Formats: sequence, structure tokens, C-alpha cells
Amino acid sequence: MKCEYCEIVEEKRNVVYEDNEVIAAIKDTALAPGQVTIFPREHFTIMELVPDFLLQKCAVLANKAGMAIFEALGCQGTNVFIENGLAGGQKVPHFAIDVIPRTENDGMQLTWQPQQVADDELEVTASILKEELDKPVKVKEEKKAEEKPPEKMKEKENQQNYLLKALKRLP
Repeated sequence: MKCEYCEIVEEKRNVVYEDNEVIAAIKDTALAPGQVTIFPREHFTIMELVPDFLLQKCAVLANKAGMAIFEALGCQGTNVFIENGLAGGQKVPHFAIDVIPRTENDGMQLTWQPQQVADDELEVTASILKEELDKPVKVKEEKKAEEKPPEKMKEKENQQNYLLKALKRLP
């Protein structure tokens, strides 16, 4: 049995964006109408297996999808989720980022109760993670950075205008 996302790649079902590396699609089962799922064409089970350049491309596309959701659907917010691994609630064994449209009082309950962590456990955990995270981050650049043509500058201006519009929506 094939993975649900690999089937979307093959069938081009409900695809709202695609290029040679990533796809954005609307699934037929969603938490809210307009939920967009972004994933690499190539099958990677979990986030840790996704090459850095693809992970970056998925994140940028998730941001673009969020902007489109705000503009086109008139929502008031979004949730961006990565369900990573079985314990993280991952149901489809293919890395993906979900962008979920939200409106005030939409009834969607996405909350959990935080737990108090003991000081000694916090110190040990922080020490272990700090040691791992202090290692240099290496990002492989697959493509050379191009100079920004005027079109890219115009796109940047549009993004800034979007931010101003978003601020105006705040109560």
C-alpha cells in the first residue's frame, strides 16, 4: 500500500502548488476548510531525514501558504503543524507541514496542559540539549544564491504590504 502523500504526487490530486521538489495540496480530510499540506515529492518518513534545503523550501512554502490563506480565505490566524513520528501524532509516514486556517471562536481545541518540570531534571535536560545544539549547524546549499532581480524586490514589498494588512486586522 502506497503512502497517501506519494499517491497525491502520482495523481496530482487537489494540488495547489508544485515544482520539481515540493508539493502543496488540500487533502479531502482536514481540520478546517482550506487546510494546506506541504511535503517533499521524495518520500522521507520523518523531518530528521529531510535534507536541509528541502526542509527550508517546505518552510518557505508553508509561509507562503499561510499568507494565501489569510488573503484568500479571510481567516484571522493559522496553526502550523509538523506531526513527527508516531508519538508526535504522525498518521501518514511522510514528512509534511500542515497550515490550518483559524477564525476566532471556531471551536477547534488545540491546547494541552503544560507540566511543571523539576529543577534538577530541567538542568540535566538543558545541559544535554545544549551540548548537542552547540555543534555547528551545516546547511548544504543545493543552488547558488541568485541576485535579487526587480521581481523579487517587488515580491518583498508585497509581503511587507501583507504584514501591514495583517496588523490592521488585529482587534
